Order: sequence, then C-alpha cells, then structure tokens
Amino acid sequence: MSEKTYPGSDEWLIHTCREAGFTPRILQDADREPAVISFVAAGLGVALLPEQIKRLPHEGVIFRPLRQRLIADSWAVWKVNNSSDCLKQYIQIVKELS
Repeated sequence: MSEKTYPGSDEWLIHTCREAGFTPRILQDADREPAVISFVAAGLGVALLPEQIKRLPHEGVIFRPLRQRLIADSWAVWKVNNSSDCLKQYIQIVKELS
C-alpha cells in the first residue's frame, strides 16, 4: 500500500517479510486495495491483504490463507467532542472485543 495513504505500511511489510526469511522488492504501490488486486491480476506480483478484502471483485487472482496469521495494529478514531450514545456503545463494544 502507498505510504501516502497508509503511512508505515512499507515498514510493516518489510519487517513482516524479514521475519519470514526474505526481503521483499517493492516495485509498485497503490492507494487503495482494489488497485492492489488489479496489479496482482496483471501479473505484477503478489500482495499481503486483510482477509475481508477477498470479498471485493477479484477476477484473475486467487486468495490463499497464510500458514501463520499476521498481526497489524488497528485503531478506532472519533471526533473528540462527540458525545453520541451510539459512539459510547461502539467504544464499549470495541473495548470488550480487544
């Protein structure tokens, strides 16, 4: 993914690949996941993507699970002065699941 739209993605990818025993050659990046899938379909390489991305249209590519799950940090963000009850409930759900 593009460092512009996903800051830190190159660092995460390189670290993850090195832990698996190789150093990736990043020749192209993309701002959005559908573009990554298009690059793979065009034969430009492989990609590590979250599982839910396989729900996007992906003619010409195959998704395969990895032997070991990868971990990436996720964050919830909201406007600081939002006092919505829905937000409070959502935050509670996220806390319970994390």
